[in-house]
Amino acid sequence: MQLSEFMPFVGVEPSRVLGVFSSSESIFLVELERLTDEGRFRVRQAREEKWRGTGAPWEDAAAFSETLMRLSVTHGLSRDNISVCLPRELFFVYEREFPPMDREELIAAARWDIETNVPFDEGAYWPGFGRHEERLELAALPFEYGRNLVDAMTSAGLGVSGLTMEPLQFSCRREGNHMIWRDMAIELSVPVLREKWTRELSMALYAAIRSRCPEVGIEFLPGEEKAECVRLWQTAGNLVFAATFLFISILFARNLWLLSAADTQLDGLRQEYAMERRGREAMEGLAGGQAEIGGAEKALQKLSAERRSWYAVMSALGTFGVDGVYLTEFDVQEDGALLCGGRATDHGHLIAYLDRLGNEVPELREKPLLKESIADERGGLRFKLRLKF
Repeated sequence: MQLSEFMPFVGVEPSRVLGVFSSSESIFLVELERLTDEGRFRVRQAREEKWRGTGAPWEDAAAFSETLMRLSVTHGLSRDNISVCLPRELFFVYEREFPPMDREELIAAARWDIETNVPFDEGAYWPGFGRHEERLELAALPFEYGRNLVDAMTSAGLGVSGLTMEPLQFSCRREGNHMIWRDMAIELSVPVLREKWTRELSMALYAAIRSRCPEVGIEFLPGEEKAECVRLWQTAGNLVFAATFLFISILFARNLWLLSAADTQLDGLRQEYAMERRGREAMEGLAGGQAEIGGAEKALQKLSAERRSWYAVMSALGTFGVDGVYLTEFDVQEDGALLCGGRATDHGHLIAYLDRLGNEVPELREKPLLKESIADERGGLRFKLRLKF
């Protein structure tokens, strides 16, 4: 029997979502409400509240969460479905172009690229990528901002359904009693019509819209971290069902005990001993497995620290060039150096290329070394360079 048979509303998407944007001085709240199943939405509330914590909200997450809970209770805002938008400066962001590929390949390529280029330790950040207008942006949010904030909000009884980044541009405009975004006309309630609509309120609206339209912007909160109201109701219903079942079982067990108390006690002792023994064996197996996992994890961390990103090297060499100089072959040496072969029209172009290479590629650990330069039958030069990254 499913919980939905007892509680018909379980599994239905919440009708309201609260979008939150924070600056170092204020909290901006926009509550978006779904009116019908046909895609009509209304901004139910929009307000700015001064922040009086000891630091920025992402630095004093506990005080920020308590303040947000107080505002939700005071103004009747949704606190089970909250989408948060953080300022762009908290993230490591860059743009990248990829060749045409299907979605699964793009996801794998983006994750590998983020892992290669972000300046954070492995496992110490939440990655994300997505399109803003026509640009593909890749970004990473350090745990010290994202995880601490989500944990504090969850501890305060707030349900976090999304965590995103302030976009470079959010093209929405106000027309009469509507906010227009793309082909969506979002109604404004009467109290909201009296509010002065600011850029910060637009960012809070963006967070709320992103929760309704997952393809918009970048999501950083992993799926297993999302505190869903439906899951909470299911847990509560299962507890009620389990408590009822337990009560009936106790009554039945009491009647059996009245008939054969001795046999019941003996069976109980046997079951308890068997469970204790299985639990002890399971704990011993778990301890051994954890030791093996720890050793494998250290080996992977060492390998990750020692690996060389030749993708980044090729990308660096491809960012500039000199007319008349072409690289045609590459060979990795035993000491980790890269031996590059190529052609040049004359010595002047080759010298210019060496100067640019030495001055504009910060990844080089040593100045480029010209191993050989030989004139060919067409009057050009064949050369070999030794590069140490």
